Amino acid sequence: MFDLSISMWENFSMLIPSRNCKSWKGYILLNAYNVYIEISCPNIPLLDNLKVQIPELEAFHFHQFDLKETVEIVKQKTHSLPEFLKELIQALVKVWKQDTSINLTNFNYIFDDKFHSVIQEVNLYGQYVHTIDENLKHITFNVLDMCKHSHFIKIFIPDEYPMIKKQPLRFETMVPSVSLNLFLKVNTILNLFETFKNVVNELSNFWNVHSEIISTCNTIGSYTFKDVNYRIPIDSHVCVEVEVNPLKPLNCPKFRLHGLPAAIEKFHKRLNEINPILIWRTINSFKENILNVFEVPTLPSQYEEEKPEHYVTSQNDLNCCCICYDQLDMAIKNQTKLCDNEKCDALYHMSCICEWLLNSGSTPMFEHLQGKCPQCEKDMLVALENFDLIKT
Repeated sequence: MFDLSISMWENFSMLIPSRNCKSWKGYILLNAYNVYIEISCPNIPLLDNLKVQIPELEAFHFHQFDLKETVEIVKQKTHSLPEFLKELIQALVKVWKQDTSINLTNFNYIFDDKFHSVIQEVNLYGQYVHTIDENLKHITFNVLDMCKHSHFIKIFIPDEYPMIKKQPLRFETMVPSVSLNLFLKVNTILNLFETFKNVVNELSNFWNVHSEIISTCNTIGSYTFKDVNYRIPIDSHVCVEVEVNPLKPLNCPKFRLHGLPAAIEKFHKRLNEINPILIWRTINSFKENILNVFEVPTLPSQYEEEKPEHYVTSQNDLNCCCICYDQLDMAIKNQTKLCDNEKCDALYHMSCICEWLLNSGSTPMFEHLQGKCPQCEKDMLVALENFDLIKT
C-alpha cells in the first residue's frame, strides 16, 4: 500500500487518499485544465468495483460518451490504479478533443478553493508529506536533519482557507520554545513548512547534542526534541540540571544542582571555585565536560543499587524524592508515594514515580499503574489521581 501511495503521489500529486487508500479525490489535468475527480476502489490494489465520478465532465453531455462504460473498458486492460488513471486521462482527452460542440473557454469551472489552494501549496514539497487528512483538516510534514532524526510538524487547516490567510495557522511540533516565535505569525501552509524546515536545519548541532546527552549521560526522565533542560546524576544522591542553549548548544550550559544540602555542598563549592566556561571544551564530548566540571570519575547509573542493610534507614528521614532528589513537601497529602517494602520506605513525587513506571512500560489500568520500586524492585501500585501535581 505504501508503494501505491508513492506511485500515486509521483504521478498524480493533486489527488488525496483516504486513510486506507481505498478512495481518492482531487484534480487531474485534462487539456491544461484542472478537473475534479472522485475515485472509489474498495478492493485496492485490485480494480474490482472501481467507480469514478467527474462532475464537470458529466455536465458537458459529450456525444456518444459514457463515463461508466469507459471506466469498465480501461480497467479491463490495466493492472494498477496509477496505470488505470493514465489510460483514463488519455481516453478523456481524446473524447474531449473530438467533440467540437464543447467550448472550454466558456465553461465556468467550479473549484473547491480550499482543496485547490492546499494541494497547490503541498505539491511544492510533496516529498516531505507524511500524512494528509482526507478532509484536509490537517497535514503532517516530516523532515530529516543531517543525522537522520525525524522531525514532524502538524499543520491545522481552517475550513475558510485560503480566505483566512490573514490569520496565523495553528500547528503542533517538537522544537525548543526559543524557536517558536518564528512560527507564530505565519499564515500559509507553504511559509509555515519552510519556516519549520529552516529551523530543523539551523538546529542541527542542538539535535546532535540532545541525542548525545540522552545516550551517554544516564539522564533522569524522558525527553523530546523540544526539551533543553536535562537531569544528569553526578553522585548517588545528587543530580545536576543542565540547560542547553539550542542556538549555541556547544557552549557551556547553565547548571542547577538537586539533592540533599549536605550531598550537594561539595559540588556547589566546586562551581564557586571555578569558572565552568573556562573548563568547558567544545572538542570534548558532553559527558567528558560534565566529568571535568564537577571533578567526578564517572557518571553513576540513573538509580544506584543499594545494599539491603541500607534500606533500614527510612527515606522519610531524608525527605527527598528518590528519583529526582528534590525536596518533598510532606505537608501536602498524596503528593508522595511511599514504597510498601518495610526495608526500603523510599519516597517519590507522584509525578516522578508515574513517569518512571510509564517509561518502564506500565500501562494505566483502572486509573492505576503497576510496576517495581526503582530502589528495591518490590512490586508497587500507584494511583493516577494526582499525576498532574507539580513537583515541589
